[in-house]
Parts: sequence; structure tokens; C-alpha cells
Amino acid sequence: MKISKTIQYIGGGIAVVLFFLFQNGGDVFQGSGEKGKIITIETYKELRKKTSSDGKRIALIGRASVSNANITRRIGAPLNLIFSAPDGTFIEHLPFHFGKEDKNSCYLPNSFTPQDLVLYDNEGVLHKYDENVMVSFTLERITNAIPEKNPKTNEYVWRFKQLRIDPIEHDE
Repeated sequence: MKISKTIQYIGGGIAVVLFFLFQNGGDVFQGSGEKGKIITIETYKELRKKTSSDGKRIALIGRASVSNANITRRIGAPLNLIFSAPDGTFIEHLPFHFGKEDKNSCYLPNSFTPQDLVLYDNEGVLHKYDENVMVSFTLERITNAIPEKNPKTNEYVWRFKQLRIDPIEHDE
């Protein structure tokens, strides 16, 4: 039985769309969102303890980094980078989309050191590994996580949506 070329193209197109839906959590057209309200690390930790934080848009100041460990990159999947405050205090592992010169993304060459990491902000401007940036995101509570709460910190489990990277303005 021969399958027509048209049906093959349609099937291939559907497969590509389904692949990207799966890779991006079902939201292919998720935008970068607006700038969030800048908060402190302490406020961020308190927000993580409240179910009412679901859907809140916030921003943190810091820099992204990567360890020297091997990193597996998957097409369409973000890289979880270490995000730390300007003083070096760990904040969170945040999922940055991988793409050279793409807006709100990160890039590493195939062979790298932590100093090779670059971020591209909401305008596509490059920021080196040692530059502080403002990262805005929307908190989304993972309601089917097991356990739902970390018993040591009393924090719920969250995912971060609509990441947006902006340069730090001097009046912030």
C-alpha cells in the first residue's frame, strides 16, 4: 500500500507540532511576558510557601552560571542554569531556552567552561556570564508533585513560566 506524498507531509507536520508541544509543556506560543516586580530572595522564599503565589509575576536580580559538569541538550528543551544573587547566594535553578542570539535565551558552545555562558535579553542583547541581569517569571505551582511540599523548607514545588531577561537599569 502506497501512501501519497501529501499525507506524508501532513503526518510529518503534525509530528513536528506534537514534538514541540511536548518539549515546551504544551504551550508553544508562550510569550516572554512583562517585567516582573523586583523582590528580595527572602520575599521569594516566602512566596514559595504560599499557594496564593500561583500565577504571580516576579523578578530577581542576579546572574546565571553553569557548572563544569556535562550538560545534555535536547532540541526544544530549556537548560536549567544556576541563578545566583549578586553576592553569590544561590537563588534557584531556572530554565533558560537554548539559542544563539535568540531573545530571552542562553548559549554555550559544545565544548565549554562556565565563562563561555552567555545570555540574550528580551531585546536580543548579549550578556556575559559575570553580568547581573533582571530575570522575570511567573510562578506556577505543580499541584501533582509528590511530595507537594518540601518538609524541610515548607515550600511548595514550582515551575517557572514566561522567563524574560532584561538588563539592569541604574535606577533599579
